[in-house]
Parts: sequence; C-alpha cells; structure tokens
Amino acid sequence: MRTTKWIVTVFMMVLIVSAPLVVVAQGAGEDVTLPPWRRELPGGRRTAQIIVGDTPLTVDLAITPAEQTLGLGYRNGLEPGTGMLFVGSDARPRTFWMKGMRFCLDIIWIEDNQIAGAAQDACPDPPGTADSAREVFASPGPVSYVLEVPAGWMAEHGYEAGTPVDLHP
Repeated sequence: MRTTKWIVTVFMMVLIVSAPLVVVAQGAGEDVTLPPWRRELPGGRRTAQIIVGDTPLTVDLAITPAEQTLGLGYRNGLEPGTGMLFVGSDARPRTFWMKGMRFCLDIIWIEDNQIAGAAQDACPDPPGTADSAREVFASPGPVSYVLEVPAGWMAEHGYEAGTPVDLHP
C-alpha cells in the first residue's frame, strides 16, 4: 500500500511540475506555427475604402516596412471587393515579387490619382524557386501607391492605364 501511495505522490508531483511547461510549449508552438499574416502586427491591421474607376474596394494598408515586406504573403486568397494598398512616402520605381504568395494577383501601379500600369495575372513561382530566380514585377515609372487585387480583376472591370483612382473617398 505504501508503494502505491508513493507512486501516486510522485505521479502527482510530475504532473504539477510539468503542466505549466506543456502550456508554455503549446502557446509558443501556436505562435511559431501561425503563418505570418495571421500574427497580429504591431498597431493592428489598418484598412481604408478606395474607389478604382467606379468600383469601391476595402483595402488592407501596407505602410510600415514590416507590413510591406509581408504584403499578402502566406494568405490563401482575398475576399471579393478587397485588396491591399501599399503606401509609399514618395514616388519612385517600385518592384514586387511573389515570394510567399499562394494565389495570383493583378499588381496595379498608381500615381497622380490614376492607374499608371499593371502586372496582370502575376502568379507565384514554383515551389523551391531560389530568390535569385524569382520573377520581378516593376512599375512603369515612379509611383507612390501599389494596389494588389485578385488576378483577373482589371480585365473583369475593363480597367487600364489612365483609369481614375480615388484614394480618399
């Protein structure tokens, strides 16, 4: 009987000591396994309403370097009527690649409240593509804003260079 009591006591002590470690390990594992876009960004996600041509969009804003580096990477897609707007502090040539992307996009270059050009139907690189071999999509000139929407969006709406964009409706 004494041996059984001793075993139960040791077992309970092991549970009491190890339980917090399991909880900490689970919490840490959850944070590490979440894709980057699911982790909360400092300051939270900011959104805005814009209008391209006559089409309203709700966009996530990518303003900080961390937000811009992550972009839409690791997401599985966009809901209809949404996109991401990259906000630059000045007009300059901008380049994008599809690293971490899981779906195709139209990348729309915006300057002077209009579409300056677009990389339509830009798709992710095949798995295992080296960074040096990734396709790079460059703006046609200096731009302050870049809008990412699902591939085919521009063609679906008939938009092209010169289409007006209202960033402050």
